[in-house]
Amino acid sequence: MALAPDNSPWYRKFRMLLGIYLLAMAFGVREYYLARQGSIVDPETAEWARMAEVISRINPADADTEYLNAMEALKRGDSDAFVRHMETALDKNVKHNDVLLRTYAQHLFTTNADYRVVNGALQRWRENHPFNNEPFEIPLGSGPTTPEAERALRRELDGIEWVLDYDFQAPEDSSSGGRVELYIRPATEIDIREAVAAVSILALPPEMRSDFRVTCLNLEDCRRVPR
Repeated sequence: MALAPDNSPWYRKFRMLLGIYLLAMAFGVREYYLARQGSIVDPETAEWARMAEVISRINPADADTEYLNAMEALKRGDSDAFVRHMETALDKNVKHNDVLLRTYAQHLFTTNADYRVVNGALQRWRENHPFNNEPFEIPLGSGPTTPEAERALRRELDGIEWVLDYDFQAPEDSSSGGRVELYIRPATEIDIREAVAAVSILALPPEMRSDFRVTCLNLEDCRRVPR
């Protein structure tokens, strides 16, 4: 194969490298654009891992990169790394990524963080995305198993000012519990203890639910009090 003459333009000498570089950049920009636009990519897929790797190389200091790395850590079961990446993103005053803010709040609740920390995370999510229609989930165990139990639970949820609407989801299989999906009213002060207290009404015997309610000091210490 003939070699390019010494006086040939520089781009001819390195055209193969340029082609590889441009293809890689095109792929990276595409993935980064999808992440910015909020396109849905399943975190459990290889596409998500590939996107995280590409964006980490293109823009390692970006808050969205921290979010992608956080989800990768969560897939590995590394909760500490998940929180570390999320908090790094939040330290960068991230506001545009509603999925990041909601996921972080949900994780804090699921791992029994201090209720004030959960409240702050929820408040930050809703202040930056007041009209987001994604729910916040509260586990229900077996859920309301009788019409009376469902009425009691609805009564408690209806009394929470910041809850705009809710929906009950039955257990998906025998190994999982039910859940209630809460839709949060814009521009309201959130106290997650109220939601925990509401679902805890199911722990009271049916004959006590009309005379007592539940109040929670934190996410674990709840007690019944007279109405």
